[in-house]
Amino acid sequence: METILNYLKKNILSSLVILIVVVATSGYFLMHKTASTQPVKNELRTEIKPAKKVATKEKPAKANVLVVDIQGAVKKSGVYRVKNGAIVQEVLQMAGGLNSNADTKQINQAQRVTDQMQVYVPYQGEKVASTSNKTGNKESKLVNINSATVDDFKDVTGIGPKKAEKIIAFREKNGNFKELHDLTKVSGIGEKSLDTLKDQLTV
Repeated sequence: METILNYLKKNILSSLVILIVVVATSGYFLMHKTASTQPVKNELRTEIKPAKKVATKEKPAKANVLVVDIQGAVKKSGVYRVKNGAIVQEVLQMAGGLNSNADTKQINQAQRVTDQMQVYVPYQGEKVASTSNKTGNKESKLVNINSATVDDFKDVTGIGPKKAEKIIAFREKNGNFKELHDLTKVSGIGEKSLDTLKDQLTV
């Protein structure tokens, strides 16, 4: 009887030891497997985005140079470039000054010029169409005899197609007209004709 009990004790102890070893081993492998299969959380990455540039509208710079067309009773008519803020008197000086027969009462020499402005200096006895400013500027309906075509002369009372062709032919042969009075050099245009035309023409 005692032998049987001793055998059972030995076997029970062996069985418990084996069971403990099995459980411990199983737990170890189970924990290792769980840890190895556990997904690794992505680290949060904070990206610093560059600040957006705010579009700013640049103010257009004012033109420092103005273009002015000087015509009429001046020594050198033409297009001149002046500094912003210049007055009519300064531009007239650039054009060589006024002719002796210029009518200065019809122009305002103290007025400031603007870009692409035309200043017309009338001759004595010449009537200039009235304008909002007092610079002697002619209205846009005036026909420039130095650049007009036959069609342009259609709006001029007293100049028909044939006379227009004569004016253009004279201009092409002798160069641009320096003043309206030069029209009297064209065949068919005299002093009386010029008096009726001068309010419709310019140079």
